[in-house]
This record gives sequence, C-alpha cells and structure tokens, in this order.
Amino acid sequence: MGKKKFIAILTLLFLAIAALTANLIVAWLTDTATTGPTDFTLGDVSFEWSGAVSTNYVVPGENVVTTPYKLTNTSTIRTELRFKIEITSEYLEGDGSDYVNLTIGTGWVLSDGYYYYRGSDTVEDNGKYLIPTTVTLITVITGIELDGSKVGNDFSGSSFTITLVFEAKQGDFVDWATLDQDEINFSTGLPASSGT
Repeated sequence: MGKKKFIAILTLLFLAIAALTANLIVAWLTDTATTGPTDFTLGDVSFEWSGAVSTNYVVPGENVVTTPYKLTNTSTIRTELRFKIEITSEYLEGDGSDYVNLTIGTGWVLSDGYYYYRGSDTVEDNGKYLIPTTVTLITVITGIELDGSKVGNDFSGSSFTITLVFEAKQGDFVDWATLDQDEINFSTGLPASSGT
C-alpha cells in the first residue's frame, strides 16, 4: 500500500472517529423531557378614580372640590403610582398653573414634574415606594382654588381646565425610566412602535 493511500485512509479514519465522538458528545450533552402543564396567573394593576367639583360659577379663594378626589386601589400586585398636572386658562390662552392653588393629599412628593405616591403606607424597597395590595384608598386632591391675588374681573366667564395624567405600574421588576423609553399601547400593553 502506497504512502498516499495510507495517509488518505488514516485521514478518513480520523474524521470518522471525530464525527462519532462529536455525535456521542452531542448526545451526551442534550436531553429532552416533557413536563406537565404549568399555569401562570398574571397580576393586575387597577385603580378607580372618584371625586367631584362644584358645577356652579366659582369665585377666587373658594374651594371647588365638593368630594375629595381619591384613587381606589384594586390591584392584585404591588404597584407604584405617579401623576402630573396640566392647567390651562381660556382667558390666558395657555398655561394657567400659576393662577390655581391645589391642595394635594398627604404622601405625594413632587419630583421632575410628577407627583409620586410615597405615603406612610408604602413599603420602601431599593429606592422604590411600593403600594401593597392592602392599601385600598389614596387621597389625591382635596382642594382647588383660584388665586384671588391673580384672578380678577378680567377672567369673568372664562374657564380653567385641569388635566391629571395618572400612571401606575407594577412595583417589581420595572422602573419608570424603562416605561418612559417607549410609548405604550394601553389596549394591548405592548410598545406602540411594535405595530400591534
């Protein structure tokens, strides 16, 4: 047998052994098993809004809140809560926030344009103020008054519009910065940019 044939046979034998060893290693490293069904129950973040203001004409200095504005927590998981306020004036044709005095409920802290709920009934965990499911009622606004030193007769017959935007999220595993990265389609719960 020639030297070239011997090298060719030896090479083929080496490749065959290598392929067999690779198959044995792959077979040794992989395994499959079927488990029984696993059920997951998702938590629910849910708050209900209540409260009322006077529907009559108001005068500066009068508290127009007839029933304090509150949120009822019906969430099944720990949550975090924040809101921002926008006040517009028909007379000023824009921002009217300097002309309205608000009395915010206890436990709210203003930071970066948002009021964050950090009441004594929250649980602090790694810098987060988590609202347990046992907290059922959170007071938001108890007073809304026009500032009499700024609102005069010129404002007569015009309106102020107060818009509150509430944001609630699960308390664990998500932070506000993550949620702020993308717009959320709240009918699906998915980022709006995903096209669904």
